[in-house]
Amino acid sequence: MRGVRRRVLKSLAEWPRYPALAMLGSLALFAASVAVGGSARGSSAVVATQVITFQPAVPAGPQQKGSCWTDSVAVDRPGAWRCMVGNSIYDPCFTNPELTDGVICDADPSSDKPGFVLKLTKPLPPPTSKRRPNPLPWLLKLADGSVCELSTGTIVSIGRHTIPYECSDSAACREDGKCPYLTGLTDDLKSGKVWKAEKFAFRSSKGGARPMTHKWIPVVTVWK
Repeated sequence: MRGVRRRVLKSLAEWPRYPALAMLGSLALFAASVAVGGSARGSSAVVATQVITFQPAVPAGPQQKGSCWTDSVAVDRPGAWRCMVGNSIYDPCFTNPELTDGVICDADPSSDKPGFVLKLTKPLPPPTSKRRPNPLPWLLKLADGSVCELSTGTIVSIGRHTIPYECSDSAACREDGKCPYLTGLTDDLKSGKVWKAEKFAFRSSKGGARPMTHKWIPVVTVWK
């Protein structure tokens, strides 16, 4: 998913158009995957969405050195940071009461990835006093099996829809930068006993992102 994100951050206006046949094939593939996911793990399969405030444990393994310069863009709560190791940005990184001079970066609860300890080369900055009243959650696991992550970079728009989430079932981009299709969620999440998310498959063109199909899908787990 993170590899897909790096490619998504390229300007959509620079991406070439794709042949109609390839687009239709991608559309059929996505529609089939949604149909299978919907029938096997549809709304009836999700009894209640699990909502988790994620706090990673201190991982074992090699540590890295770096610093954090501002609050996390992905997780809007105290103790979440945007940090850097060399030229690589990690967001979110989390404080932990067991660490006095470090934070935990690159942990992913959707895949049980433990992440690593970032040893701080300078103190954490003062936390912001401004918090969004209803921040979007960081990660969502959907009933179709995909995981969608809140983007911390360029945000795609499709018509009146903003697509701040990038999903793991986007088609892999080729070496020439061409992507058969990408998938993402709008910011219009329906919370409740069972959350629902509006998911788009879209392609790029000279005029920007063009929708292929979309569907409301139940959410299995929310991490914030």
